[in-house]
Amino acid sequence: MNIKSIIPQREPIIMIDNVINHSNEETITTLTILNDNIFVEDDLFQSSGLIEHIAQSSAARMGMQTFELGRKPLLGYIASVKNMKIERLPKVGEIITTKIIITNQIGNIIVVNGTSKVGSNIIANCELKVFIEI
Repeated sequence: MNIKSIIPQREPIIMIDNVINHSNEETITTLTILNDNIFVEDDLFQSSGLIEHIAQSSAARMGMQTFELGRKPLLGYIASVKNMKIERLPKVGEIITTKIIITNQIGNIIVVNGTSKVGSNIIANCELKVFIEI
């Protein structure tokens, strides 16, 4: 699937390569860290990039749902980041796999839990509140 069909972001800020699983319960995305990524400094993908990757993974989840209904992806804005924990920053060449689970939705505010791994090791997790423009 073309990522651009499910998220509103465009280059150079696209921070998802693939959606590898999407179900009612969860969405799983990947991102390969490349040297030319705008969030890479000294061969490390920075924390701001991790937050953006998790947020775009959330957007991909919503985008998959709207795509299935034949609609364009909705714009979303990070309203808050809560309990962000970064175990380590991923290196150039590593692949981040992120699982998104919606834990609550009130109107056009969605609360998601995002967990990012490299291999089987958790590198980051947080709760995001995302405001969806309807």
